[in-house]
Amino acid sequence: MSGERLTYNKLGRFAEGGMASLSLIVLGDGRRALLRQLHASKVLNFARHRGFRFGLRVREALSPHPNIVNSLEWGYYGLRPYEIIELVEGQNLKALMNSRADILQRECVFIIVEAAEALAWIHRNGFMHLDVKPENFLLRETSSKPVVKLTDFDLAKRSTDNSPHPQPGTPGYMAPEQFNDKTAFPASDVFAFCLMAYQLCTGKSPFVGSTVRELRRHQSDMKTVPRAPLELNPNMPSRLSAIIMRGLEKRRENRYADMCELVADLKKK
Repeated sequence: MSGERLTYNKLGRFAEGGMASLSLIVLGDGRRALLRQLHASKVLNFARHRGFRFGLRVREALSPHPNIVNSLEWGYYGLRPYEIIELVEGQNLKALMNSRADILQRECVFIIVEAAEALAWIHRNGFMHLDVKPENFLLRETSSKPVVKLTDFDLAKRSTDNSPHPQPGTPGYMAPEQFNDKTAFPASDVFAFCLMAYQLCTGKSPFVGSTVRELRRHQSDMKTVPRAPLELNPNMPSRLSAIIMRGLEKRRENRYADMCELVADLKKK
């Protein structure tokens, strides 16, 4: 938690999330940033409050990093925890995927590597993200390469917190062990990341179903194996296709143990 507080002026409401409200602010030095506060209705919900506060501390521990939406300050206004984070002027990957943005084709491999670096940094520091999905990666276009940053640490946990309990998260990006055993490991982030990378490379999901229930069954069933992304996109690097398929292994022990291992494989010549 910071000592002397940053000074700022509010410009207005920026967005509303499930856990927090975001306001656009201008800091005393002229920089624009975001003020993120836990919803007042969740302040007395012990589990939500504790999880939100832990996420603030995780972001602070990970900052600064070029692939993280960095923390500038966190603390309390009365009973409400808040954080001030950097403003990334761009769109999230989900919005770009929905609009079939050209940059996803031009810079697909670069974007995947940058997103992987963000998660590797989290794992290197002893945490799991546990809500890896396109909505939580922001992309800002520049005159050269795009900037990719990961945000939303509300579900983050220590990498050693592997005891069985109900798993929060986004079902479409959860690993089999989260469904079947109610446990999570850094390899669970690997599975979610590779599912997202598959979508970025092919425009399709590796697991399909006519209903949410059927989709979840295919995703968690040990016998359901997706087609290799290279079959759907022959123009992608074959090595990247193999990495994605290893990351989508249903048995955790057959995946990369964490994103540090996956990034090391990505960087092999």
